[in-house]
Amino acid sequence: MESVVISVRIRKEIKNELDDEGVDVESAVKQYLTERAARVRFRKAMAKLHKLIEKNVKPSPAGTAARLIREDRDAGH
Repeated sequence: MESVVISVRIRKEIKNELDDEGVDVESAVKQYLTERAARVRFRKAMAKLHKLIEKNVKPSPAGTAARLIREDRDAGH
């Protein structure tokens, strides 16, 4: 897997505070960016799915949900 180097500048006080608490900043940044990329991919996939649904799935006629619930209840389920 190919990788790239990025550089992030933060205030010294923040870095010192994280170091004092034993936070591995490099790992924390990698984890955050990995999770952020996953959320971006998820949002893209959901947008694509939403477009497919809008294009291919027709809405049910008005009253369908109520009718199906009534039929289910009447059947004793």
